[in-house]
Amino acid sequence: MTDQPETTAPAETSQARIISTKVRSATVPLDYEVEFGGKVWTEITVRRVTGKEVQGYIDALARGENIAPPMFECPLEVYDALDDDDRMAVEEAALPFLPRRLKAAAGSSPQSGSATSAS
Repeated sequence: MTDQPETTAPAETSQARIISTKVRSATVPLDYEVEFGGKVWTEITVRRVTGKEVQGYIDALARGENIAPPMFECPLEVYDALDDDDRMAVEEAALPFLPRRLKAAAGSSPQSGSATSAS
């Protein structure tokens, strides 16, 4: 027995993650490709978002920030540059993945033409 304090190994950092087998994303091919930052975007992936992402998005909109909806895996510049038909296809593909909170916010938005944009 020693008088030295007992040391413990540092706790491993673990992250919570969703493990559901339900489909959580879809890829939408673009009819009109977009080039940005040296990359050609031929498709956009849409996905379900976490509660933290939704809250961050709502908070950013409340601060007046112009940000891309978090369910679209592309930069805002690409989202803004999409041909309108492609943008509509991307937004329609996102509908099944929208959490109820964003569906409710989109329904109360004066611009009901866009399911995800409150701007």
